Amino acid sequence: MTTFGLKAECGRFIRYDDPSADLPQLHEAGIFDGPFLHLGGGSNLLFTSGHFAGTVLHNCCSGLVFARIGDTVMATAAAGCRLDDVCREACRRGLWGMENLSGIPGNIGGAAVQNVGAYGTELRDLVDEVEVFDTVSGHFRSLSAEECAYGYRDSLFKHLPVAGSLVVTRVRLRLTALPSPRLGYKALADRFGDADPASLTPTLLRDAVIALRDAKLPDPLTTGSAGSFFTNPVVSADAYEALKAVHEEIPGHITPAGDVKLSAAWLIDHAGCKSLRIGGAALWPSQPLVIVNATGEASGAEVVALEHEICRRVKEVFGVALVPEVVHI
Repeated sequence: MTTFGLKAECGRFIRYDDPSADLPQLHEAGIFDGPFLHLGGGSNLLFTSGHFAGTVLHNCCSGLVFARIGDTVMATAAAGCRLDDVCREACRRGLWGMENLSGIPGNIGGAAVQNVGAYGTELRDLVDEVEVFDTVSGHFRSLSAEECAYGYRDSLFKHLPVAGSLVVTRVRLRLTALPSPRLGYKALADRFGDADPASLTPTLLRDAVIALRDAKLPDPLTTGSAGSFFTNPVVSADAYEALKAVHEEIPGHITPAGDVKLSAAWLIDHAGCKSLRIGGAALWPSQPLVIVNATGEASGAEVVALEHEICRRVKEVFGVALVPEVVHI
């Protein structure tokens, strides 16, 4: 049930497709009193031991509604909707905002937890409201984007005391009918920067983004992975200058806060990790940020061993600590 394709077992597996009825019933039955894991598309999970003793809840709910108010369009998606399906439908309707997120695996509920992003867009740029079920109180409530406390691949949902206790059930996004292409990513700027804005459509950018992803990322239908395994490290401006004094070509992107975001892929590549392989776990040749289940028979332990070796080498060469983006269970 995860995109890594690793074998795993659990104590109990429950599918549900009607959150408004099913989650309160599960609460009444005491399911949330013991260890549980809420699973959507399974695109950002690593079962390290191959066994989870608790209950796995699989969200199968669907439903996508668009409501237009002038040039603003609210798209409300059930948490079990595939993120890329929402992207595709928004683009088909000529709505701007989601096109740069095209092709990202997983469901929109998990995307709202992780604050997924790609090619200059993060989901937090679009989130208006997130509906959740509180497994402690047994009640539903809605959180504004501000209350979700979004950061780089981060949110309220990933931190105590609420981590694991709030189940995302619905996500409302704010899209627009007004042309608003985001071309900050170099490959998109190179292709569309000189184009007549009137000639651009969300679907045109979506197709370009998918082509970029296909050129460097594994096909999730044939090769198991969790996508980007590590987040890009953020260091102070002084730390970046110190790194640059030793490694002149190290790339860095200045953040709004004045820090510098490094490229984890560049660090991994230049730490001599590109051809690393442990058992069935390996780095994807055209994108060293991605660990893959190369044989289809890799174990969680092999993936973790490869992760640790990558982190060790990057730390040894650059003095920078890599942090996994993938959730370890």
